[in-house]
Amino acid sequence: MKVRLLGMGIVLLIFLCTFASATNVGVSPANINFKNVLRGGYAERPIIVTIDTLNSTDATITSRGEISSWLQFSQTNFSVSKDKAFQLMLSVTPPTDIPNGNYTGFVTVKSSKLASSKEGYVTGIVIPVLDVFIKVQVTDQELIACRASNFKVTSVEQGDDIIFELDVLNEGNIRLSPKITFDIWDQSSTVIVKQFEFSDTEIAPTQKDRLLIKIPSSGMELGQYWVDISAVDCYNSQTLTFDILEEGALRAAGVLEKITVSPWADIDEIVPIFASFKNTGEKPLDAKFKGQITFKNKIIQLLESDEELYVPIDNSSNFQFYFTPKDAGKYIISGKVFYDNKRTYEQSAVLNVKPEQNIFKSIIKTGTYAILILVIITLLFKIRKERKYHFRKIRRSLK
Repeated sequence: MKVRLLGMGIVLLIFLCTFASATNVGVSPANINFKNVLRGGYAERPIIVTIDTLNSTDATITSRGEISSWLQFSQTNFSVSKDKAFQLMLSVTPPTDIPNGNYTGFVTVKSSKLASSKEGYVTGIVIPVLDVFIKVQVTDQELIACRASNFKVTSVEQGDDIIFELDVLNEGNIRLSPKITFDIWDQSSTVIVKQFEFSDTEIAPTQKDRLLIKIPSSGMELGQYWVDISAVDCYNSQTLTFDILEEGALRAAGVLEKITVSPWADIDEIVPIFASFKNTGEKPLDAKFKGQITFKNKIIQLLESDEELYVPIDNSSNFQFYFTPKDAGKYIISGKVFYDNKRTYEQSAVLNVKPEQNIFKSIIKTGTYAILILVIITLLFKIRKERKYHFRKIRRSLK
């Protein structure tokens, strides 16, 4: 009996250790329907992959079915964890000679390797293979349609560019360069002081773009103005007001909120670095990040944004960099943001790079696990043998 209880306890322990990390993976949406996609055209939709474990798990995405060769992905290999869902973009480009009609296929999301285990523990990830159903309706008719929204303008200081913003969603099936017109009126709305036309941005079908349009304020006096903005192709317009202010009237302020990097990485792993800057002032800002990566008190890489990043009022924007460590150890990432002849406080973050895994240590762990399995099998054999002996004894006593 003692042997049996001991064996059952060991089996339960191994079961819990092995499958404590069993996880659930989710994919949203469960199916995608592309309507009125032009032959040789383009359409896209985002797919969000989630997981219910804190362990970072590698996953891959593949396609199958009659439209498999039409599908492209922004990424086919990625990592996902509970606090970091992954969004990838799925796009479809039907051939130019395909007949009109409906076509289908599947996108498959599955794990590509087990998550990293904690030191001294045996862990495993159980991830179901998930399929996303894809339907594509192919047509040869060109459709022009778009939607314009979120019109915005801010007051500026005399001499600065007037900055207009609006969102445009291309709801048609051909590439579109939306025409945007501006009529700027004086305070009484009786005289047009400036006119401007913009059509420089091309938007692919199903894509949404935030248009940023700068109009020089040269020749405009201090005071209030009105502007009629018309998105001609989208059949939408709006009237807004703004002021031309004295130089220095608007306060420029911003803060480098944080530098974000994964706390742990492997040698030769490509590590993304993000620096988040928030505009806390009264005017839009053009900001630039300058920083460095140090290792053992030596600068090994400079970090500097190639171009200035436009940051609207009360908005945050991210500077993104990549770093590939060549040695194990502790790396310090630090930097500042420069804007409007000012600079922020310096922020920093730490990246720890793990040494290469000792192959002999891995062999020992594997061997230990194999021995443990062998012990369990032996115990189960002894339990079975003991039960047979026990039943024989009972039969003899009944005769």
